[in-house]
Amino acid sequence: MQAANLIDLDDVVHHAGGKPILSVAHLSLPPGRHGLLLGPSGSGKTTLLHALAGLLVPDRGRLSLLGHDLRAIGDAGRDRLRADHVGIVFQQLHLIHAVSIADNLRLARGMAGKAPDEKGLKALLIRVGLADRMNALPADLSQGERQRVAVARALVNQPALLLADEPTSALDDATCDGVIDLLLEQAALSGATLLVATHDRRLMSRLPVLLELAKPMERAA
Repeated sequence: MQAANLIDLDDVVHHAGGKPILSVAHLSLPPGRHGLLLGPSGSGKTTLLHALAGLLVPDRGRLSLLGHDLRAIGDAGRDRLRADHVGIVFQQLHLIHAVSIADNLRLARGMAGKAPDEKGLKALLIRVGLADRMNALPADLSQGERQRVAVARALVNQPALLLADEPTSALDDATCDGVIDLLLEQAALSGATLLVATHDRRLMSRLPVLLELAKPMERAA
């Protein structure tokens, strides 16, 4: 039986260095509903994205993805769930600079235990406008092109959930609009739900705010 919500989260708290860095009472997200996690630096946006992706386990609270309790399924279960169902566009992109952009996508499939899919890979690069650059190294691309590679890599395994961490940070208005257009367009074409963590209030005109985070108080510990 398929879970009604893609994400369900209740009373989640996480600490670093003995101090609370994330405190969220509730968040639920049905499939197909895109939105923002909005908050200033230090409010725990990236920590929450990492928790949703199964990259960390919060100190306290309930967090489920596609009906799976992320605390209960263990490291191997979280890794498998992330490989099968989650794509991440990191703020720093984290492309592998020693290999071509096509190989960046191939590696993402291989590390997730997926079979090669050259036809799908080429189709994805066509969609993001990089078909003629597939053999280029990341260093040969503009920053905007590298961001497109990062989006393509996040979608190469056809995830149910696409997470983007501060994708418009320090961008001018026109470039900001272009990045959000790209994310929304590619999420729609892939059938993925898009969740963007940001401090950029310009994005409120493009996506609904699902959760507004503030820096957690010490008493939340």
